Amino acid sequence: MQGMRLSKLLQGKKALITDLDGTLTNLGINWDSLREKVRREMGWNHPLRPLGMSIPKAARNREEIKKAFSIVEEAELEAAERAHFDPSLRLTLSKVKGAGLKIGLVTLQARRPAIKALDNLGVMEFFDIIVTREYSLDRKKQLEFAIEKLGVRPQECIFVGDAPWDVKAGKELGCLTVCVRREVEGADVYIKDLENLVQFSSI
Repeated sequence: MQGMRLSKLLQGKKALITDLDGTLTNLGINWDSLREKVRREMGWNHPLRPLGMSIPKAARNREEIKKAFSIVEEAELEAAERAHFDPSLRLTLSKVKGAGLKIGLVTLQARRPAIKALDNLGVMEFFDIIVTREYSLDRKKQLEFAIEKLGVRPQECIFVGDAPWDVKAGKELGCLTVCVRREVEGADVYIKDLENLVQFSSI
């Protein structure tokens, strides 16, 4: 549906939910290096792909899960500190809000770095719900929870992500699923960045 006008696709929508890293912004985390660091410090041979979802599978007990995620969170916090004010992103989310849509965030990052990143980007005030890995490592469960808290139906929701599991979750729930920066099979729409959602719509 890449050729369809987004203004038509946005009709009847009441909420926009987005992923964080790679979708809302690029936090510059070297995930391959981070995976290697976790494997080295934990003494694991697991490929850890995707990282967050794989840690509980690689760990032998709850203490190992906690330790591994503390390593990941440290890297996430460092990346969040590097995030800087983004006037274009702020304008985009302001327009979405101005059109009457609620806004939510779902991320496999921890809550502290997610909040820090949104603060540094200058967009924290626009979010009605933030769902992090402390709630669930399952993207579909995160998305379901966000939709419920926003008080909308999946069909009234636009979900924006950049990974295959984003597209899978969005489509299974019945959201209008938008893929950012790369084409993942099954997505309804592909856009270069979040700003394009506003640029080519009626918002």
